[in-house]
Amino acid sequence: MQNIAFVDETLDINLTQSYHMSIQAGLNGLSFCILDPVRNKYIVLEHYNFKPHQLFDDYLNELENFLNNHTILNQSFKKIKLIWLSRKNALIPDQLFNKNKLKPMIELTHSLDDLDEIHYKPLKYNDIVSTFIVPNLIASLFIKKYPPIAFYNQQIPFINHIIEKHHSEQTKGFVNIQQDFFEFVVTKNGQIQFYNNFKLTTATDMAYFILYALEQNKLDTQNTEIILSGMIQKDSEQYQTLNKFIKTLKFDHRPEDFTYSYTFNRIPHHTFTTLFNLIHCE
Repeated sequence: MQNIAFVDETLDINLTQSYHMSIQAGLNGLSFCILDPVRNKYIVLEHYNFKPHQLFDDYLNELENFLNNHTILNQSFKKIKLIWLSRKNALIPDQLFNKNKLKPMIELTHSLDDLDEIHYKPLKYNDIVSTFIVPNLIASLFIKKYPPIAFYNQQIPFINHIIEKHHSEQTKGFVNIQQDFFEFVVTKNGQIQFYNNFKLTTATDMAYFILYALEQNKLDTQNTEIILSGMIQKDSEQYQTLNKFIKTLKFDHRPEDFTYSYTFNRIPHHTFTTLFNLIHCE
């Protein structure tokens, strides 16, 4: 995705202490949006790519320089939330959750580095806790920059949004695509039936993993509705490949309980649904 900077003319740099800012960061780049809660309107949306495949120390320097040199990001805000984009997450049922035993539970599916911090947040509509990793150096950088910041993983706003806005007796599939991985969720009757994330390599591989997950959940590819969000467009190879096998593909939409600057209309509405939905997370 190309760099974007959509700023509504109503942004008042002197009023940022009354605004809410949501950030989404990962090794490939950073996105952020700003909500004016008085008008319930998103007035800023920006996305920037970082140098690919660089050493972590170089990435950290690039991230810190970006935060320190961006005019808007150097303001004070009423509330700040951050999604750290990472596949290192796990969903744990409430009855099995023990904050003192999170590391061995996450290590069942992910390898952890020495400086990985384990965070957790309960999901809104299911008796499930999202546990996830934020590298210590990343967390320290953002805490120093924005002391009241709260940390999340992308699965939290993604799943909360699915359950709240797409509640249905029908079984549905949801795909959230980032630059180097994607998540797949199956729901029925407002409950999560399946969740996993996969490394994103080729369009064919993505289609294979989704079709395999549908088969494992005994779902028909011709009738099961699959809703897409994130970094995918209708003319992309990913969409065209999926469409060969799944005939009920739909795109998600931005949360309808806000208004948006007209400047945002230059990109598809489903691209940043997870970022926009972060505001609803506790």
